[in-house]
Amino acid sequence: MKNFIFTFILFVLLLTVNVAPFQLNKRAITFKPCISLKLTVDVEIGPNPPESGKSESFNVSGSLMSPITNNTTLIITYSGINGGQIGDKYFQNFTHSIIPGTPFEISASDVPTPELPDTYLLEVEVGERIDSGLVTYACAVAEVATVSVSFETSKIFDI
Repeated sequence: MKNFIFTFILFVLLLTVNVAPFQLNKRAITFKPCISLKLTVDVEIGPNPPESGKSESFNVSGSLMSPITNNTTLIITYSGINGGQIGDKYFQNFTHSIIPGTPFEISASDVPTPELPDTYLLEVEVGERIDSGLVTYACAVAEVATVSVSFETSKIFDI
């Protein structure tokens, strides 16, 4: 009788593990300050996590030590872990000026999401484009690792 109960419990556990949906790729991502800058921005995105080929919305807020002018730009970049850029960068200029130290908020809707690999970086910067490149005032980055585990086939063992 004990063997029967043990076998039954083991069988139920195996069936439960085989049926459980593992969708680790649907975890929400969080942004952290960029390593190179002390100033960061708060970022909220939707949908979270981003989905390949669908538009993404970004709400970015914070406070800068530099003035925000019409030349100040929001830059959104998807990159591979190796540093290679994925898709095109997204640029959106601020529409009004803000003095240093004053909280700001900017929204970007319909940001295109490229075809995303399993692991990538999502970087959100506020800066100013100049002739020689970009001066970044504040930055936030998220490292996204999606893992999808699927149990599509099951094995039956004869004992």
